[in-house]
Amino acid sequence: MNLVEIIKYFETKYPKELAYEWDNVGIQVGTLNIVANKVLVTLDVTKEVIKEAIDKKVNLIISHHPLLFNPLDKIIFDTPRGWMIKNLIKHNITVYSAHTNYDLAEGGMNDEFAKILKLQNVGLLDEVDGIGRYGDIEAIDTLTFIKNIKTSLNVETVKIIGRTDRMITRVGISGGSGSKHMYQAKMRGCDIYLTGDVTYHTALDAQALGITLLDIGHHAEKIFVAAVARDLKKQFPEIEFIKSEIDTNPYQNI
Repeated sequence: MNLVEIIKYFETKYPKELAYEWDNVGIQVGTLNIVANKVLVTLDVTKEVIKEAIDKKVNLIISHHPLLFNPLDKIIFDTPRGWMIKNLIKHNITVYSAHTNYDLAEGGMNDEFAKILKLQNVGLLDEVDGIGRYGDIEAIDTLTFIKNIKTSLNVETVKIIGRTDRMITRVGISGGSGSKHMYQAKMRGCDIYLTGDVTYHTALDAQALGITLLDIGHHAEKIFVAAVARDLKKQFPEIEFIKSEIDTNPYQNI
């Protein structure tokens, strides 16, 4: 079996055409016209992840965040990105990324979040951008809800903006940097909206809007790893799919 067969199946579920224009999805480095060996699934492609791929002798890395966002005008091996490209090519490792196409697709990132949060009556949060989900839960106080979220998403810390004394019955979610969708969350009647990378001024806007935001961090999208590995293992049981063991979160709690 060639790698192309794995990706062909993957793209039937998460078509590249769904990705935003600014995004760079699909093959980043290498070729799909080689026999499938082992596949490593990761959130990010870093030097440590590439070393892991080399050590585990994989020939395909599937990542959520692309290795290459912008065009390169030079590849210098002494730079971090140059080192990564050189070693990927040297060890015949192909990198394939599914980013906003995975976020927007049915059954993708936000449906996984909705499943983990056990949302009921799930709907599309932002119909214009086609992203995000919202749904209902049994009434729960805000602080208990946050405690449960940290456990469910395996995140150490979160940031809360807005009231902490309300009862939560409707939740909005958009993985990654989705703070601009808080207005749709407010329109949907969400008591709390979960996303990542909420800036200071956006937090002030949220307070004025009267919605509670929970910044769960961009790295909460690591749910991609288990979800994709599980799906592909089921579809291709003869191939070994490995979940990366590297914590690529650049932030540390001290």
